Amino acid sequence: MPKKRRKPRKKKKESKKTIYIFLFTLIVLFGLYYFFSSRLRVTSYPEKEETRIDVKKLEKKDTVLDALDHARTLLGVPENLFKTRIKDDIINISMALNKAEMDLNYANMIITGQVELIGGKIRTGKELYSGSMQILEIYDPENKQEYKIKLYYAQANVYQQEKTKLAIVIDDFGYSGGKLLEDFCALDKNITFAILPDLNFSEKAMNKANTSGHETMIHIPMEPINYPRNDPGDNAIFVHLSKKEIRKRMEHFIKELPLCVGANNHMGSLATADKEVMTVVLDVLKKHDMYFIDSHTTSSSIAYDTAQRMMVPSFDNDFFLDTPDITDETLAKKIRKLQNLKKNKVLLITHCTSRKKLEYLKKFLVKIKNMNYELVPVSSFFKTDLPDIL
Repeated sequence: MPKKRRKPRKKKKESKKTIYIFLFTLIVLFGLYYFFSSRLRVTSYPEKEETRIDVKKLEKKDTVLDALDHARTLLGVPENLFKTRIKDDIINISMALNKAEMDLNYANMIITGQVELIGGKIRTGKELYSGSMQILEIYDPENKQEYKIKLYYAQANVYQQEKTKLAIVIDDFGYSGGKLLEDFCALDKNITFAILPDLNFSEKAMNKANTSGHETMIHIPMEPINYPRNDPGDNAIFVHLSKKEIRKRMEHFIKELPLCVGANNHMGSLATADKEVMTVVLDVLKKHDMYFIDSHTTSSSIAYDTAQRMMVPSFDNDFFLDTPDITDETLAKKIRKLQNLKKNKVLLITHCTSRKKLEYLKKFLVKIKNMNYELVPVSSFFKTDLPDIL
């Protein structure tokens, strides 16, 4: 009997051994499969990656020369002013810029951005002739090519002369409506209207101007030096007011005339010379994304400079068109003065207080019609259409 009991135990032991061998074999086979399959993935992956990079290079085809040519188009340089020659294995490129439209430093940034975008290297840069020329040395690591770029301003008349942008502001709307207002609204749509707040026809003037397509600004009443002989009105900006009160009055003006996109000063020879007052006024305008025009009723005005420091879009009145009178002799003098300004942007101010003023302005517009001026609304002075650096 004991012998009969041993046999089953031996079979049980042998069956366990068989199971262990089978499991071990499976583990070994699985391990081999994993090893070889992972090896296959490792060898195939770089091949796919190399193919991807090669395709990308083929699609791009950009060199430093391509980047420079693209920068040329962004800077508005015609092909005949983009000259290339090779000397001592260095590609020398000269680029003549329009001084009226493009600054050398900005052009430098455009070129640097385009070159670095495709992997080029700016090695050196220097300024010559008191800033009228810049030299850039560039290296293209892809093609192992050196470049030397000369940026300079083109001579006068090389670029076709563009028209001077002329903005005309008509002050003092709000005093009257009726036919006179309608006739002013019939003027060229690029003329800008400055409207005094808190007058009987202030809102009507704003709405009429908007309907006729004219841009409007708030004609802010401000304290003059000779107050009270010249009175800007009870609700004007006076220098003795607290900052809180100045803010309150400015917000009131803006709420009353919500279609206005900017402002200029009415009188204000004392207020515009006061930095604290102007800082508050300009801060409110900045909050509402409005520009400011310094009417320049005094040579002591700090309004424009303050606006520039506060980064408020701003411009200075070049001169009043209808002072000291509106005679033909004055008109001729004003046109000569306009022609002598030699600026690419000019702003003039006149007034809407009588029909004679309207007829005088019409004469002026007829006289300059065939001259090199483009009539524009004031806000166009602050619009830029600059290319991206990258």
